[in-house]
Amino acid sequence: MKKIVVWVGVVTLSVMLAGCASTGKYKKLEGEYSDLQTRYNSLQAGYSACREQVAQAEKEKTELLAREEKSKATYEQLMSELQKEVSEGQIAIQQYQDKLTLNVAEKIFFDSGSAELKPGGKEVLNKVGHIVKGLTDKVIRVEGHTDNVPISKSLRSTYPTNWELSAARATTVVRFLQEFAGVPPEMLAAAAFGEYRPIAPNDTPVNKQKNRRIEIVLQNRDVMKRMEAPIAPEKKEAPTKTESPSTPVTKEAPTKTETPPAPVPKEKPGQ
Repeated sequence: MKKIVVWVGVVTLSVMLAGCASTGKYKKLEGEYSDLQTRYNSLQAGYSACREQVAQAEKEKTELLAREEKSKATYEQLMSELQKEVSEGQIAIQQYQDKLTLNVAEKIFFDSGSAELKPGGKEVLNKVGHIVKGLTDKVIRVEGHTDNVPISKSLRSTYPTNWELSAARATTVVRFLQEFAGVPPEMLAAAAFGEYRPIAPNDTPVNKQKNRRIEIVLQNRDVMKRMEAPIAPEKKEAPTKTESPSTPVTKEAPTKTETPPAPVPKEKPGQ
């Protein structure tokens, strides 16, 4: 009977031990599965982010190609409309990536020392305005430039320097594009550079004539926004906390030791 009880006890103990081992193994596997699940979720998130980046890159590529095609079409249309002026060397049209520039000689738009548009200049601006007024993704900047010859005395009351003359000419062109060519005003900007952005040395009459010009620059609006965006100020690091110096320990002056008095010599007997 005792043997049976002992045998039952051994069997029960073995089952319990086996159950403990299985439980420990299960918990270990459960932990490994949880780790694998976490890694899978992380990889899945990374994969989704990569797919979004690829999709965004494809979208930007498509938009860039569309803008290039549109810029090319605008360039070809301007070349076609202004063929006569271009062939005579009075207008130069340049296309660089998404920036298109019309360099117009002064004599087309203005008489010397004047900011009043000539009839030929109005005709050119009407052609330009008809082409560009629908390009609402562009900013049209009109730049006034002069040579380095000072303003004559008779005109100084109106234009004290070349700054004022170039500004008046740029503003005149902008106003005509808005009021008569139908270009939306939010697309337009005027800039004056006077004599300080020459494209040739001011050393001959021919070169000075090159510098007296109006430039009409078409550029993508998003590019202009990035250029004009204010630069974020650098974050200043918080000053490192300086610990106040500990109060210096004052050294006590050494105690003055008095020199003991010299012993009085004893008188010898008989002295």
